[in-house]
Amino acid sequence: MQKLIVTSKQPAFSGWRRLLPDFNTHRVRLTSGRFQNWRRLTTWPLLALCFITPWLSWQGEPMVHFDIAEKQFRIASQILWPEDLVLLTWALMAAAFGLFTVSMLAGRLWCGYSCPQTVWTFLFLRLEEWIEGSRHKRMRMDRQKWGVEKALRRGLKHASWLGLSLLTGVTFVAYFYPLAHMNADWQNGLPLMAWFWILFFTGFTYMNAGFLREKVCTHMCPYSRFQSVMSDESTVVVHYDVDRGEPRGHKDKAAGDCVDCNLCVQVCPTDIDIRDGLQLACIACGACIDACDSIMEKVGQEKALISYRPTERTNKEIIPTIKRPRLLGYAAIFLLSLSLGINEWVNRETIGTSLIRDRNQLYSINANDQVENDFILKLHNKTTQQLTLTLSLKENADSIQLSKHSFTLPAQQRQQHPLTLSSSQLAGLRDKELILQFKNQQTGVTIAELETSFLAPHQLSAR
Repeated sequence: MQKLIVTSKQPAFSGWRRLLPDFNTHRVRLTSGRFQNWRRLTTWPLLALCFITPWLSWQGEPMVHFDIAEKQFRIASQILWPEDLVLLTWALMAAAFGLFTVSMLAGRLWCGYSCPQTVWTFLFLRLEEWIEGSRHKRMRMDRQKWGVEKALRRGLKHASWLGLSLLTGVTFVAYFYPLAHMNADWQNGLPLMAWFWILFFTGFTYMNAGFLREKVCTHMCPYSRFQSVMSDESTVVVHYDVDRGEPRGHKDKAAGDCVDCNLCVQVCPTDIDIRDGLQLACIACGACIDACDSIMEKVGQEKALISYRPTERTNKEIIPTIKRPRLLGYAAIFLLSLSLGINEWVNRETIGTSLIRDRNQLYSINANDQVENDFILKLHNKTTQQLTLTLSLKENADSIQLSKHSFTLPAQQRQQHPLTLSSSQLAGLRDKELILQFKNQQTGVTIAELETSFLAPHQLSAR
């Protein structure tokens, strides 16, 4: 009876190291080229925006602040409140259908050029190459026994990863807990919740970008699963020209242009061979294109053996956009959501007003034989300036008196006031529709209106 022998290319470890999975079996080789330059032009501004924004202030306040305690979102002088949820809805819809439109046009460009997982992974790879050397040096170091140089380089690498992860954690928390407040509270001790979230984002970044890397893209990210249903035969993807490249070889004159250098696999951050065809794990970063173009240039062959091309139309005419109804539908919903969001932003209220009628009684009659309607008036100043409002009745309502005509609202504050409408003339007033008009006392501009009705009996009973 023959025994089944299982062999493994992984080195054998002893003791506690057997319990630790070797996440970094794929050593990525960094390359350069036009698409990598485009990726850097995309990612560096995004990184600068991410890390610099928490340090910026506007009129003494953080420029961007997600204030959960006060239930407000500040962008410079603009403040969004829970009442502006519809604006967030349109913004999310525009972002989603914008992504769908780009995905159907050019595949996973978001993943390869702007996704935080990709951006931070390439940052960690750059630190790894600076400290430990090129891909071949790192692989040789993996096979070496532990010594002073290996320990120092590995320790410095992980220290740099942890430093960048800590900076990332502090930056993300700073959007909710401003750096000025964080610095002021540092001497007395940061709150436990602040420490929790800083360490959470630090550990999350360290594990995802340092160890999990491509496993996030291939196993954890849902976008790679449903992106394929948003593409058609004209979607531009990273494509290997099989007709031109095969059969692979180095010296055979009958061989194709591919010299089988395997460089396209070495530079791939998700460890796939694009020559095997379009795959779920491909994030369309273009690294394999730049690597292959550099080899083709060295061997005197035409570039674009690997390139961005339509999925199934390498040698066919590309379908016109007008004949791609799903693409047009995605684009139309994106533009509609974007326009509705802009309209909501431009026309959003600066003053929130609501009027609640007294539920205990529809109306009452006071000692002067006047019919009274009691309300609770709620006001919300959504601006960063104190406002003084004047209240009046619009159109013909001279016979109705208001219990209060002026309100002073501090910036970003909510108030509620009792409000009574009274009248001794019942003719034509019963169930009359009224419009309460709020004007800015300084400018005289009408900034809000409320509709209500005046309830009264058919006639006043004799006393």
